[in-house]
Amino acid sequence: MTFLRKILFTTILFTLMSCDKSDNKTVNYGVFEITVPKKWSKYKIKGIDSYVGGLITNKNDTLIFDLGWYSPDLTKNNEVLVFDKSEYSEFTDKQKKQLEKVKHLIVDDFLNSKYKPQDYLKYEYHLDSIACFQAKFIKPKNKGFGASGIYIDSLKGGGPNSNKTRLSFYGNNLSDSIQNEFFKALKSLKFKKYCK
Repeated sequence: MTFLRKILFTTILFTLMSCDKSDNKTVNYGVFEITVPKKWSKYKIKGIDSYVGGLITNKNDTLIFDLGWYSPDLTKNNEVLVFDKSEYSEFTDKQKKQLEKVKHLIVDDFLNSKYKPQDYLKYEYHLDSIACFQAKFIKPKNKGFGASGIYIDSLKGGGPNSNKTRLSFYGNNLSDSIQNEFFKALKSLKFKKYCK
């Protein structure tokens, strides 16, 4: 009887241990894979000159990646949250309400106004590693107002004038919790073709 109990106990223990209790899943895009919360789903998009795809979060946010020569780096466009009065007057009520929560400036004349652009930049970033690459982790200076994600300048390719394969992966106007989950998922990226 003791022997049967040991077998039964071992079988039950093995069954319990083999159950998948993870709240995450791995999504495979061929060139790379990413580990995301189970409730997120893969999103397919047709790209023109690059490989494009994405994810839909459990809060219905769309996270889009662009893998190719022209993948955008949001920190390069120096977008500022400064608007002249005529431009601001054309904003929808929803846009105006969003702006109430963020640092911005409304001026009489955009060209002749004096202000420090660096005080109103839309994005900030820090460098970190993902797999075998250095990546820019980009987020809006004003939480929830702008895109969050990563940019990797070169998965392959040479100097500044060569054709580089770049990767950007962004989501717009993300809540703190989704942004945190997204950044955690981005750190899990594995590049089968590029990192060996």
